[in-house]
Amino acid sequence: MKKYLLIAAAALAVAAISCNKDKEVIKDVEEKSDYSKLVINEVNATAATDAEKFVEFYNGGDKACSLEGVTIKRTDETNATEEVWAGLAGEKVPAKGFFVIQGTKRSLERSLSSGVSAKKGVKLEVFDPDGKSVTSVQHGDPADATVAIAINTGIWARIPDGGAWKNVTNPTAGKANDATGAQDDAQLK
Repeated sequence: MKKYLLIAAAALAVAAISCNKDKEVIKDVEEKSDYSKLVINEVNATAATDAEKFVEFYNGGDKACSLEGVTIKRTDETNATEEVWAGLAGEKVPAKGFFVIQGTKRSLERSLSSGVSAKKGVKLEVFDPDGKSVTSVQHGDPADATVAIAINTGIWARIPDGGAWKNVTNPTAGKANDATGAQDDAQLK
């Protein structure tokens, strides 16, 4: 009798392990992020301090989007490109939600390692974990420092969230963008 109980217990253990592995595979498939719905949604490049500047992501998808392995590269007025931020395990943008990278020039623990400026040409480009470009924002021409930059407000937001780029007057880190004072800017794309 003990022999049959041990065999039955072993069979249940194997079945449980097999089910858990199947759940892990399903979980991996379910958690695959759709980076086509991820955009840079707002940038505050003219805040009073580097710690107050921010870059905001918006996820227009129906599932959370993992930022693990996502990188931001910055091209500056000298046309030099460098990685300025990388997503860590556990960092996600909720469905129809926001994720804010607060601060620049390493002013805060998870800030961009370099700055953003409304006075100089700058491009921020986001790459998924496979290295594919998924979203960007550019103000002015980083390759041509001789072109005068129209500062306008230095707060760039997609109106509505995920829409067309505009200069706005009211920064809204982590919230729906405010169209107050929204104006077109030919140097913003």
